[in-house]
Amino acid sequence: MSEASEKSVPRPRSLPRAPARVVEAGSPIAGAWAGAVRDASFSGLSAEYARGFLERRLVEKRWQALFVATREVMLSFAIVDAGYLSSGILSVFDRGARRLLIDSHPVLPPLLAWISDEPNDGLRALLTGPRLSARIERSGGRVLATARWGNAAVDLSLDARRAPPPLSAVSDFGGGRFNFTQKLAAIPTEGEIVVGNARFTLRGELAGLDFTHGHPPRDTAWRWAFASSRHRGRAIAFNLSEGFMRSGGGENALWVDGAPCSVGPVRFAFEPSAPLAPWRIGFRAQNIDLKLVASRYVQPFGVFYGHVTTADGERLELESLPGVTEDHAARW
Repeated sequence: MSEASEKSVPRPRSLPRAPARVVEAGSPIAGAWAGAVRDASFSGLSAEYARGFLERRLVEKRWQALFVATREVMLSFAIVDAGYLSSGILSVFDRGARRLLIDSHPVLPPLLAWISDEPNDGLRALLTGPRLSARIERSGGRVLATARWGNAAVDLSLDARRAPPPLSAVSDFGGGRFNFTQKLAAIPTEGEIVVGNARFTLRGELAGLDFTHGHPPRDTAWRWAFASSRHRGRAIAFNLSEGFMRSGGGENALWVDGAPCSVGPVRFAFEPSAPLAPWRIGFRAQNIDLKLVASRYVQPFGVFYGHVTTADGERLELESLPGVTEDHAARW
């Protein structure tokens, strides 16, 4: 498996409880919190944040993503509604064979993806297209993630009732641009992933969910790392990013057997011109340039080595913790 260089992470601190809503008095509330925001809709925005229907179609972005790893496989699965286009990701990495079995990121017309404002019970994320049908839905604390995508099939059930509280965060970029995200980690998962003749069974492995909805800047770039797994008897997960959520406390968090704690700013060290150097195996990449719209990213699967420190000061050594990283620049 690939190997990620250790990030420099300060000692975490406890997060306050999430507010009741994302929007208050016409503006988004910037901050980072433990727990779900009860009202995640953008209704009530005013002044520089208010936008008509057409402008929302141009600037509003939503995605629901899922990552899970077992001893045999890693899965990255996402549904993306970029307003004027639809997209998704289905990537399955066979850890034993050390190869990608499927790596698909189609760019589709608008209206083929639809994602609700609600990241909790009531969540619906749908994507249709040539030889693909995918959905992620949540009801009664259970998340069902299914896909029929080329020669691949995904059928997963995630029990969010047994997961720790999520991280919720809002960042204000200025100029009426802002972003809301909810990250849920350490979710017990059952089900099956099939690609061609390869079949993988999940029996309680800990998945992660990323719900993001916002009006991000036209040109946006970020680096990101995520892991969620049991490690030496502990449920450990982290979400680390650089460059995206630049205010309001960011989205950098650590879960160890419980609620998320903030770890503050982080820095990523790798060579962009040689993205396989730190990770070596499991590299996936895509470059899309439609002039007005562009996306460049690399997303290596791998394992993390190093250590994390809890809010109580406990230092935990990590070895071969499975996860994913990303270097992404978008013009959207």
